[in-house]
Amino acid sequence: MSTPVLSPEKIIRYSETRLFGQNVSPSDVQSITLHNGVLPSRLEHMLESVGGSAFDRVIQQNGREPIYFQHGGLHIPQYSGFGRRRRYEQMILAYLQASGLPIEFRSQEVEGKARKTNHAYDNFAYDFVKKLFETEQMDDITRVIFGPLSAVTKQAQVLKVRPDDYLPSQIVVVKEKKVLNVGYVFSDQAGILIDKMLIEYAAISQQKRDKFGIQLFMFGRVGGLHDDMKRHDLVYPTGTVDDTDLEEGRRFVYPMHNVLASGHKFEGLNLNTNAVINQSIEQLRRAVDSKCICVEMETRETVDAVNQGRRRYAGTLGIGFGFVGHVSDVPLKNDTIEKELDSDEGEQAALEQIVSYITSSEANP
Repeated sequence: MSTPVLSPEKIIRYSETRLFGQNVSPSDVQSITLHNGVLPSRLEHMLESVGGSAFDRVIQQNGREPIYFQHGGLHIPQYSGFGRRRRYEQMILAYLQASGLPIEFRSQEVEGKARKTNHAYDNFAYDFVKKLFETEQMDDITRVIFGPLSAVTKQAQVLKVRPDDYLPSQIVVVKEKKVLNVGYVFSDQAGILIDKMLIEYAAISQQKRDKFGIQLFMFGRVGGLHDDMKRHDLVYPTGTVDDTDLEEGRRFVYPMHNVLASGHKFEGLNLNTNAVINQSIEQLRRAVDSKCICVEMETRETVDAVNQGRRRYAGTLGIGFGFVGHVSDVPLKNDTIEKELDSDEGEQAALEQIVSYITSSEANP
């Protein structure tokens, strides 16, 4: 019998900040529909044509995708990928069980066909990257930061904002260096995007017959597993242990060639999990026994894409990758994720490490 990290009360608190908002409360909702493989603009059109009346956008406390409310139903467009779908499904089902609310939940495919849903994730990423490389001078922008745009604007000058139904981005200047900033990405979405971006960068290199360097950076929240960690501390993973392997009684370390890891206090292995909502104390202790110092969900397939690119484009691209996490919770100390951070101190400190590296001599030999 496992011991859940989140109690039913914590699951309710965590979920309600992500599903409901100032203008829509749980008591207003009779149904929740997760529209997988559907972009927000498409869902808006569907609601207008099928619902026959106006809809409201939920004013969320902790939002990512837009969520819509119409005729007692919540409608969520889920277009990021397989990992995001799994998290939504697990969170909503756990919330309904914990709260006991009589809310109907449906997780739908594109036109009722799973294959169309699965291909949609890849197609959205392809369209995003294709448009990016067709409309911007990307051979002049070889540094990419994946992370919230609102955070990056505090340490960079914005040259151009690129709104997009799938994923917002912006071109910024960091100490006289142009950088592409891509918004928050989830799990396999990051890996798919990086794979397609490296294909485009490699084509530029081949066309010019000139090898050049690409720098990819990410920052985001991690759960702290080290005894000395507290919220806002910075963590520099150097490899990943996948919980799927541990559950099967195996332990492999997937290397993360993290250019930002250079003798910091918290450097070590990261545990990759599928979702926060079903984490257990035993699972996290097993990770600590496997030498993990943090847990997070976004970098596993990112690292796969980067390592594949390092092999595939050897001689064409020099690919550098850096990730720094900021501690948002310390679950083994009962400091859990349903309690929101009190400031963006850790987020800005993490971004500062990336900015410092971009402007350093190490990044520009």
